[in-house]
Amino acid sequence: MDCFTIQIKKSADMDGPITDEDVIEKVSSYDIRKLEPYPECGGHLTRAAVLLPLTIRNGEVFILLTKRSDKLRRHPSAVSFPGGLRDNSDSSDIVTALREAEEEIGLLSSNVRVIAVLTLGFTYPNTAVYPVVGLIPSDFVPVPNPAEVEFAFFMSLKLFLDENHVSYSTYNVLGRTVLSRSLTYCDGKRLANVWGFTANYCTFIAKVIYNHNEFLSVFDDVEEETKPKKLDAGLVDYFNYASETLKAKL
Repeated sequence: MDCFTIQIKKSADMDGPITDEDVIEKVSSYDIRKLEPYPECGGHLTRAAVLLPLTIRNGEVFILLTKRSDKLRRHPSAVSFPGGLRDNSDSSDIVTALREAEEEIGLLSSNVRVIAVLTLGFTYPNTAVYPVVGLIPSDFVPVPNPAEVEFAFFMSLKLFLDENHVSYSTYNVLGRTVLSRSLTYCDGKRLANVWGFTANYCTFIAKVIYNHNEFLSVFDDVEEETKPKKLDAGLVDYFNYASETLKAKL
């Protein structure tokens, strides 16, 4: 089976077309903007925001990702969501995510229907990331900024739930063992490895949309019987641990 065939392969246990309304209803239930007060990351962390651009094609949900330029100082050549550090002029995390998406791939904010801000994420060594989820037109064609993005590509969210396409490894973050998910993108010409923060949030959003409600593991040292039941609890625990550990070192 070639790379392109893998990208469009349908999973037998995920039948039924998905609509915009399905995505909005399911994802909005995890919107942290509903919380009072709105979660703040703390001044000891660098603040950033990313856009998780979702689109629906023939009843299937795809996410738009980028492979970062190898010339960048931060995370060169990594696969990521469009996004970046918050500017002083940004009035919100949503503004940051939308501004960065336009700068990186030419996605106008007027073409994004923001539906949620998910629970905070952490990227090493000290960045708090606000993941903004938005629906974009199915015919959008990204125009990568070569100074920041090598190329942009769409992946089916179903792949992140298909164990035939996901590999696992572990690594240490601030003294604890973290489970790393990894998927390979290949369209016959371009190759990219999706892992870490990006793979975790792709997996999370896929679980939400496709009703896979089992716990999303982030730490590899959590015993099965003690795992919390809420789907995003692993992400919350990871961020809180990283934030508190770094704060204690100040």
